[in-house]
Amino acid sequence: MSLPAPVRPLLVLDLDETLWHGVRVPGGLKLSLRPHLAEFLTAVSTAYDLAIWTAATEDWMLEGLAGVQAATGFDLRERAFFLWHRERCTFRRDAEGQFAFFKPARKFKARWIRGRYPPERILVVDDRAENYACSYGHLVRVSEWCGEEGDDELQRLAPYLLSIAAEPNLRTLEKRGWRLKG
Repeated sequence: MSLPAPVRPLLVLDLDETLWHGVRVPGGLKLSLRPHLAEFLTAVSTAYDLAIWTAATEDWMLEGLAGVQAATGFDLRERAFFLWHRERCTFRRDAEGQFAFFKPARKFKARWIRGRYPPERILVVDDRAENYACSYGHLVRVSEWCGEEGDDELQRLAPYLLSIAAEPNLRTLEKRGWRLKG
């Protein structure tokens, strides 16, 4: 008797300093997309369902997603299983005693998510490990990106994510050394 194929995994993407770098300017948002973003989104969407979780405001998120679509042709807003912004974050003190927004992975246990994606089939890509301090098993940490040209993080990350997509339990994989494996 063979085991059933694992559920298609969910890849939850952070935005600011992970997929783009944005600055508020008069009249809107000046957005710089991380190099290789279009190729990354196209590649990972073949093996993962996508979602967004950002600590930014809803209007910032939506304006940025419109910019991504205009520049890449990839409509993350339409394809995302969910679009979470600051209102889904938790506001609490960080390690230095300052208040900040965090993304507690316990929110992935919501019945409407759990019914489609068991916890072991959910990964997140974020530049801030502290967002997932209580649930590192979900995290694939990327370097913070502030607009540097020549960055190849997403180009290197896509093959790694594709190589592990079929693993039945993504949370138990050691992902801290992904750059050495991808």
